[in-house]
Amino acid sequence: MESFGIMRRLAEGRLLFDGGMGSMLIGLGLPAGWPPEEWNVSRPEAVTRVHRAYLDAGAEVVGTNTFGATPARLATHGLADRTAEFSTAGLQLARKAVAETSRGADNRRRFVAFSLGPGGEMLPPVGSADPDRVRREFLGPLRSAGGGDAPDLILIETMIDLREALIALEVAKNTVDVPVAVSLTYNRNPRGFFTIMGDEASKAAKQLEAAGADVIGANCSITSGDMLNLAAVLRSSTTVPLLCQPNAGNPAIRAGGPVYEQAPEEFAEHVQGLFDAGVNAVGGCCGTTPDFIRRASDAIRHRPGDSHG
Repeated sequence: MESFGIMRRLAEGRLLFDGGMGSMLIGLGLPAGWPPEEWNVSRPEAVTRVHRAYLDAGAEVVGTNTFGATPARLATHGLADRTAEFSTAGLQLARKAVAETSRGADNRRRFVAFSLGPGGEMLPPVGSADPDRVRREFLGPLRSAGGGDAPDLILIETMIDLREALIALEVAKNTVDVPVAVSLTYNRNPRGFFTIMGDEASKAAKQLEAAGADVIGANCSITSGDMLNLAAVLRSSTTVPLLCQPNAGNPAIRAGGPVYEQAPEEFAEHVQGLFDAGVNAVGGCCGTTPDFIRRASDAIRHRPGDSHG
């Protein structure tokens, strides 16, 4: 199917994803703690505005505003029964933004990734959910993604437990006929890169590839500088395409919450380094904005000898 065009584009390399969604919506008035996914229905123009900003900045892939669209996560606000509604609306908004945005000077096609984060039900010993319960959390939004106009990619991201990531991958593979990317979030310590549940990056990448992940990634938690080191570990551990989405530096805590202080120029420089390290696709996570993606896009286009410019 045409969706698999994103795998061809990943093989070419230097594919640019978008940046943070939640922080952008907060800037547009999303109340702290309120699920961004609800805005797919109540404030669709705001969500579309963010998608268009990233597309105009040069992103070739936009992620849907569905990161927390599982019943368990929405249940906190009494919205568990609206999983399908929010998921379908989020996918439609991203598709519409892509359809209405010019392909740009490079005339490249733009893609939609259906974003899905941790399900909200933790496995033991942290939580009490069994695998079937976790599986059900992912089934609702993924069924919505698989109906009608499917996305180009399923992006399971910010996973902290490899076991949960493998369950989500299994559900996605059995539900939606598009490629699946799985991205874990790691912290760095003297022994290397590990999730907070103790999953080591190299071993996790190998297990994800063996389980059928089409793309393997890392996002959140670490800076673009640390991501350069993590990328080398991942690249030496797997043969599938890599996706890295670092934060905009380490946050400084201010009265209004975390503030990310990395300059877009430094982020763009590290994006180049990630591509040079063999990463196929790069985007941004917490603290990144369309300006970060624009700087990265400009750097890619103006790279001497680059075939994509």
